[in-house]
Amino acid sequence: MRAVVCAFVVCCSAVAAAPPPKPAAEEANSVSLFDRTTLVGWDNGSRPATGWRMADGVLQGQADSSPLLSGWSWGDVELSFRWRAGRGTKWRFVLRGLPTGESLGEVRLSTGATSAANASQETGRPSRLDIEVPSTADGWQATVVKRRGDRLEVTSGRSSAALTIGAARFALELSLSGGDGSLADLRAVEPAGDPLYNGKDLGGWWTPGNLDSWRPEPDGIVCVNNNGNYLRTEREYANFTLSFGYKMARGGNSGIGIRTAREGWPSGDGMELQMLDETDGTPITRHSTMAIYGNLEPLARADRSQEWNRVVIKAEGYMISAWVNGVLVQHANTSELPELRRRNLKGWIGLQDHGARTEFRDLRVLAAPDGLGLPAWQTPRSQDGSQLVLERLMNPERLAIADGFGSGAVAGHAQGKDERVLAELAGPAAVVVFSRSNQAGQLAFYFDGESEPRLQCPADKLHEHLPFVGQDVQPLLTYLPFRRSLRVTVRDVGPKRVDYRLDYVTFPASVSLEDFGDVERGLCVARGLLPALSYRNEQLGWGTHREADPLPRAGLENQKVDEQDRVKFVDLKGPGIVEWTKLIAAPSLLNDDDLWLEVTVDGESEPAIAAPVRYFFPGLAGGNYPNYAVLNRNGWTNMLPLPYRSRLTIAVANHGRRPVQPVGLQVSYQPLEDANDPRLARRLRGLFETEAGSSAERSWVKTSGSGRLIGLVTQCAKKMAGVDSLTIDGRPQDGWHSPDWQSLLGIGAGTADERHSLSGRQGEFQWRFFLLAPPEFRDSLELRATDGPPLGNRLALFLLDAR
Repeated sequence: MRAVVCAFVVCCSAVAAAPPPKPAAEEANSVSLFDRTTLVGWDNGSRPATGWRMADGVLQGQADSSPLLSGWSWGDVELSFRWRAGRGTKWRFVLRGLPTGESLGEVRLSTGATSAANASQETGRPSRLDIEVPSTADGWQATVVKRRGDRLEVTSGRSSAALTIGAARFALELSLSGGDGSLADLRAVEPAGDPLYNGKDLGGWWTPGNLDSWRPEPDGIVCVNNNGNYLRTEREYANFTLSFGYKMARGGNSGIGIRTAREGWPSGDGMELQMLDETDGTPITRHSTMAIYGNLEPLARADRSQEWNRVVIKAEGYMISAWVNGVLVQHANTSELPELRRRNLKGWIGLQDHGARTEFRDLRVLAAPDGLGLPAWQTPRSQDGSQLVLERLMNPERLAIADGFGSGAVAGHAQGKDERVLAELAGPAAVVVFSRSNQAGQLAFYFDGESEPRLQCPADKLHEHLPFVGQDVQPLLTYLPFRRSLRVTVRDVGPKRVDYRLDYVTFPASVSLEDFGDVERGLCVARGLLPALSYRNEQLGWGTHREADPLPRAGLENQKVDEQDRVKFVDLKGPGIVEWTKLIAAPSLLNDDDLWLEVTVDGESEPAIAAPVRYFFPGLAGGNYPNYAVLNRNGWTNMLPLPYRSRLTIAVANHGRRPVQPVGLQVSYQPLEDANDPRLARRLRGLFETEAGSSAERSWVKTSGSGRLIGLVTQCAKKMAGVDSLTIDGRPQDGWHSPDWQSLLGIGAGTADERHSLSGRQGEFQWRFFLLAPPEFRDSLELRATDGPPLGNRLALFLLDAR
């Protein structure tokens, strides 16, 4: 027979005589758990929340609203809030225990004629506490929930009761039963934790920079700006709540590094929570205070220039949150962000010297157990079109998925004052590349059959009105979605002809598309994507990438490759994906075709890729440049994916007449557990052709099979053939005729050196990576050359269906 223990507590004069609980808002680390206008921090799980509205910091819901789950968990904590419930309505607060998500207990709040509290604890079942309080004139009730150890105490009005819930951490699930309700001023305060600073010296801290830049004082640490790098904790932290006060000089810049490998850099390997002294009214950007530097702008600003500010940063699994002066200014599930999910989940905490005097005091950390939090936090959410397409630039492994997406291109020209139609496109689709030969004219965009243009702007201002991906104004990488149709016109071009090319991607009907609107309000592109894409573009331009990411490495260093010999550098057993490939050799090897790269997958007898190494790193002979595919840092690095199911080997072959040394090759790879992972549906394959072996056919590229063309690198000549046509599965495609390559590459006519995010011409080479809208084929693809001039050597790169 199941044992039952019930406790009934009616709190009258005894409770009234006791001093009221101290409001959590008076605590230094008290933080708001609500954004002013969104459900950020609460909309967790596989499906978006429904039935809720957040208005001016007040959460409003109804009986059929889906449960809301917090993106935070706590051990000891004090929660305070105000609530209101209609007649017959109960607020339900379920404590979801980590790591399983099972209920540790439940609190139900309602209004009635009297004060009453009923605590029930039944063996084998979650505890439950029902509290009823008398109605008030305005309907609002105040409640405080305290958790200490295994005891949970709830006080609401004149009623109070306690439960035993065990020692596990918990997240909070909110729901309503019976009717409508509102919740406001939900705040939390945790114990401050252990001091990070001992009050006398920098014991427990280190820096690869100048330690003298950091001055210990009795009440804190002061950065005096003397090339101090990051002052880093010796101890590494995974999950924690960090709190501190800071004061910064006018216009100053600093940051808090978290979860960074010992020799890593936060903004690329761990994370940096930005600190920037700005005047009131400065627009929020990816550099504002508590931005996840470069990748995710904050939700709001609450810092005070040149005054003391209080910061709380909470990290648990992939959840990252920050508060400034008690206001929620940052929250993200970084597993949903294409760049941040690649970062380390454990590492040092650091204070940045970025050229400004900054004072830090009351530095404390409350460590939490390792783990990824609740299962619901890790459940993949469906992604909209912007996420599915634009992530290809940061994680091109997505191109190996047979996702049902298609692509196309359309070309047009205009001249004179009259309006001319450049494109008539059918949806659901999105324009992702917009190229033009000059900036003249007025553009107009008509969406989904509308009679009036939703967007009109001068051609030279197009990047200010469309989502701006990367840094190139021409060709412009963007994301312009439409559900049914898009009509693009141009007028007032002037006497000189202007040529246009628009690349677009088509969607399956199941993909969610946001309507294009005011780009300044972030419509049609998911939060965080544009800053992350811009930052990634900059990083590769500076020559930095995921040097210290948590993935394993494989390869060899300082090898000798004799003439007419080959050396195997990498041998991986699958399944898995090589995320990037780095070749370390003398720069002079970019000048000839002596050194080759050979990639073999899944035990095939012939290499999937075999070509001179310089074709893998176009444009790097001129140094780094902002792009999404290649960079040079301690070696030439290519970011294209190499999926494999059972085995992958990479060898370097020397086709020259003298030994080459030293040679190194390193890969970063992601081991996978499931050989049927959708990212393994296709293999990266290369088709290298020489001028001597192919000019008679007049084909730049010709292949059979099923897959996508994702890159083409050609060796230039003073006179060389252009592109005549593209034929896919026997059908000619629009938009591909480019006699001088200008429209295809998006570069100026006759330009010798011009390098862009996905295309360019530099030295002996010109190239185009089709990462956003790759031509898709089921049976065959042929890119034919114009008649006359010769075809140079070239490498075409495909993601083809696995054999």
